[in-house]
Order: sequence, then C-alpha cells, then structure tokens
Amino acid sequence: MERLVSVLESYRGKDRIIRLTGFVATFLAGTAKGKSALHFKTIATELAACRTVLRLFDDTSMLMSNLVYGTGSKEPVTALRILQLIGNFVNQLYYPVEHIAWLGSKNIINVESGKYMLFGLMIWVTSLTTEITKSLIKIRLAQIEIGSVKKQQYLEASEERNGVTEQFQAMSDQLKALRAKSSDAYLLLFQSMFDLMNAVNWLPPGILWSGKLSTAQSGVCGMISTGIMLYRGWPAEKDKKS
Repeated sequence: MERLVSVLESYRGKDRIIRLTGFVATFLAGTAKGKSALHFKTIATELAACRTVLRLFDDTSMLMSNLVYGTGSKEPVTALRILQLIGNFVNQLYYPVEHIAWLGSKNIINVESGKYMLFGLMIWVTSLTTEITKSLIKIRLAQIEIGSVKKQQYLEASEERNGVTEQFQAMSDQLKALRAKSSDAYLLLFQSMFDLMNAVNWLPPGILWSGKLSTAQSGVCGMISTGIMLYRGWPAEKDKKS
C-alpha cells in the first residue's frame, strides 16, 4: 500500500496509473455492449484528454533531460549515441506539436488539429522505433559482456582452488548487474513494441497494420505496455527496521 501511494504521489507514477486505467476502459469498451461500451469509451476518452492537458507542462522537464545528455559525448557506443540524439529531438518536438493540436481541437487557435495529431503520432512512431533499436543493441552488448565475464570467472575459478577470491566475487557482482541491465532492456523492448502496435494501428489506413486491431486488442496492448512501465518504475521495498 505504501509503495502504491508513493507511485500515486509522483507525477510520472500518477500518469501511468491514469494511462493503465484508460486502457482498461478501452479494453472494456471493446468487449462490452450497448450503453456499457459507450460508458467505458467515454471514460477512456476523458482519461486520455486528462493526460494531454497534463503534458502541456512537460516541455521544460524534457528540455532539461535533453540538455543534461547534451551531444552524448560520454556515450561510448556511437550507434546508441546517434539513436539517443534522434530520440531526444523527436521527443522534444512532440510536445509543441501536441499542444498545437490540442489548442486547435478546442478552437483556441485556427489550425487543422487533425494534421498536427497525425504529425504527433508519426513522431511517436519514430521515437518508439529508435527505442526498440536501442534496446536490441543494449541486449546484444550485454550478452557479449556477460559471456566475457563468465569466461574470466571460469578461468579465475580454475586457477584458484582455495575458495572464492575477491576478484571472483567482484565478477559475480558484475554478472548480476549485467543481467539486471539486460532484463531491463528486454522489458523496455517489449514495452515499446506493444506501444508501437497501437501507434501504427492509429495511423491512417494503408500503413502497415493501421486499423487492424480491434478496440479490445488495442486496450490489451496498452495495458501490457503500461504494466511494464509501472513494473520498471515501481519503488523498491524499504528495509524494515528491527
């Protein structure tokens, strides 16, 4: 309960709970009939609108994150650096595009909001594609590192017969960290893939699988991706004081 409250008290945590609830409502709208389906659709629509309004204030935090990363001079892998820079650019661009679309939909400014909504969706597809590619590279790099450390650990164990050495223990800790890193990359990969399924589905007809997913299937994809988001960002259990 404490960890749930901690999530709800944070901006990102609350946004993910709202997102999850919205996709649950989307799923129910696709499986229910009659007025119930309409009610669930209304809930999903309103929660999505709530998140859109909250994102009106996300530009600054995204800009700060991008400025901290800078040109990625500390990133040793060139491919990851290029992909991260592309991702940073399109993610930053997404917010003003969405803001204009929102202002247009509310008739505050005279623009065709549909075009900006489509542009925002295409930006999201680009961002997810870069994230998927980055995750695949990170997984491969982690596998190579794990193999190398295992080999060193085997050689260390062969040479030392008098129990576990400090170096052997250090390599065990390194393996644990690498496996955790690899697991997180896998989770982010699946999260992005399920989001991409929805993003492409919402594109105009004729593009890949656009329009092929049912409302219920779209809800399932969203629930899975959001569930992974919550799992990855769930606060660790605090040590209980004796």
